Amino acid sequence: MISDVTTRTAYARNSWLGWPGAFVVLIILAFVLFTLIPGTVEGKSLAVLHGLCAQQPTHSYYFGEARLPFDARMTGIYSGFAVSAAYLVLRGRWRYAAVPDVKLAALLVMLILPLAIDGVNSLLKDVQLPYLYEPRNIVRTLTGLMLGTSLATFVWLLVAQTAFRPSRRSNLPIWSGVRELALALGLQIALAASISLSGLPVRIPLTYLLMASAAIVVTGLLLPFVLLVTRSEQQAAETAEIARPATLALLGALLFIAAMAGGRFFLELVLGVSNQVAT
Repeated sequence: MISDVTTRTAYARNSWLGWPGAFVVLIILAFVLFTLIPGTVEGKSLAVLHGLCAQQPTHSYYFGEARLPFDARMTGIYSGFAVSAAYLVLRGRWRYAAVPDVKLAALLVMLILPLAIDGVNSLLKDVQLPYLYEPRNIVRTLTGLMLGTSLATFVWLLVAQTAFRPSRRSNLPIWSGVRELALALGLQIALAASISLSGLPVRIPLTYLLMASAAIVVTGLLLPFVLLVTRSEQQAAETAEIARPATLALLGALLFIAAMAGGRFFLELVLGVSNQVAT
């Protein structure tokens, strides 16, 4: 009897060994495929993310003659998400699933408002209506960073609450308080400053960061659906046990991003609209 239990336990553990490896292999394959496709990093990244962003040249950051794959606002959103997520990982907040207190939750909601105001202001200028102030890329980036922080908080809580057993996740909030959130925002402001300087050495790393962040965001949003479909929500006791649904969600995210880009290219071809993607 004990032998059977031991055998089943060992089999269950071994059955998961392949999925963490598959997750890593999928990431490596995506990177290798991107590298092997002919073209510049600028042109390929613009093409990959073509379906997720308007990529307006006048709203983009340029490093010499090359630009980032996202415009300034989306650069802020996705780099803000990446910085916030990296901060939480380094602080050991994995599996933290408690909603922040009312004051902090209200602040996270308020972080969305500057982007809404700046977006409306920019739209008013684009359609030649009276607007409040002259839109600037640095303001687009800063307001995007704020939204990226709120987005990271939402995705983090969503994954923690749907993936892990209640007994195996922490009931502590992922942000300890307003001061810690302010510290994370300070790090993002420093990133925004480095982007606005348009220093040539940061373009390539930042391009890969933005592509990775986009894939992580979509994966995080798809993961709860994968967990529900596979009936494995709130079942994981260890992180390795979410490797299978995470791999499926990552594959779905990559396919979704590719489909969105392909769909936009197709519409532009049909409508005769210039896509403005570098070659």
